[in-house]
This record gives sequence, C-alpha cells and structure tokens, in this order.
Amino acid sequence: MQKASSSRPLALHTAAASILAYAWSRIGSLPFDDLISEQKGGHLQFLTIQALVGAWAYIGLCLVWDLFPGVRQLGLVRFVKRMLLMVALPLAFVVTSIYWSLYFFFPTLILRPENSFAGAQASPSLVPKLLRPPIHVDMAMHVAPFATVLADFLAFERKLSRWQLNKSAPITLLLYGVLYACWVEYCSFHNGVFPYPFLTINPPGLRAMVYACVTILAFISLKLLNCLHA
Repeated sequence: MQKASSSRPLALHTAAASILAYAWSRIGSLPFDDLISEQKGGHLQFLTIQALVGAWAYIGLCLVWDLFPGVRQLGLVRFVKRMLLMVALPLAFVVTSIYWSLYFFFPTLILRPENSFAGAQASPSLVPKLLRPPIHVDMAMHVAPFATVLADFLAFERKLSRWQLNKSAPITLLLYGVLYACWVEYCSFHNGVFPYPFLTINPPGLRAMVYACVTILAFISLKLLNCLHA
C-alpha cells in the first residue's frame, strides 16, 4: 500500500514533466518564431514561456524529490521547492486565465495578425488574419502548466502557512512583477514592439496599471487556490 501510494506522485510528475517538455520543444512551431528568436529577450519576453519554465522547474524538483528521498532532509531544497510553488502556481493561473479570456473574447489583444512585426500596431482593430498556434500546442503551453502544478499542490503538497501566504508570497510576487515589468520594457525599447498586443497599444501609465493588476491577480489567485486545499 505504501509503495503504491509513493508511486502516485512519481507518475503525476513524470507525466507532467513530459507534457511540459513537449510544450517547450514546440516553441519553434509558434507563429513568428524566427523573428521572436532574433529579438532582444527572445521567447522569454512572454509571460507564457516564463510560466512554462517555472512549472517545469517546479515539477522537475518534484521528480528529484520523488526519486531521491534523501534530499527531503535538506532545508535548502525544501525552501526552494516551496518558493518555486509560490511563484509557479499563481503565474500559471494568470497566464491560463488571461490568455483564454482574451483568446475567446478579445483575440486581437493577445494574438498577432500577419505582418505585425513590420512595426508596432497602431490599433487592435482592422486586423486581416490572426495567427493562432496549433490547438495541441496551445493547450500544452496555456493549460498544462497550471493544471499540473495545481494537481501536485492539491494532491501532494501541504497547504501554505499563514506566514507564507501573508508575508513571503506577496513579497516574492511583487518582486517578480517588478522584475518582469522592467524586463519587458527593456526588451521593447530595443525591439520596438511588446510581446503582447495589449501592451503595445497602451501608453506607459496604462502598462504600469496592467503590470500592477496582473501582480495583484497572481496574489489573489494564490490565496483562493490555497483555500481550496483540504
């Protein structure tokens, strides 16, 4: 019984790591891959790719945890695993919720039209044709990171403590939000365009509001997801 119980997290983490690895391997199939790869920041300009990397790093550490039980005695490993969870889970939620909401209701704000790299878009309207990733790649990148990290959290992880939720998490997410905003602004200064159309069409003040709202959403989602934990 104990052996069967211990095999469940290994099975989940192995499957999750495989799906996330597949998503990473398909980055080259995304629209504008050649142009994005030559830009400052490459694909790491995109919060989607950062969420994918974060989820993959977390699941990878979970696999190490499963295969080498001795590492569980190392305080540093436990700390890093917990910190990765506090970033990867809300980040993946933000990407999934925002991407699919815009995809279905305001696609011009998240998907690029043909020839959009000829210059910054002046308006999200009057677009000829929106380029969409293959649906299986879309699901692997914009659903799998959140689904796999959430499944691990609810099934095998401890609930976040009050101190972690009210002290450590907000500081960590605020720092990440500021660093991402600075990174995207830096890359766009060199590239002349932002990774997402809804950033390109907005002036600096509104972009700052977007960064702030996304960071707040990440923190609120972490608190809500923690409440779902038994």
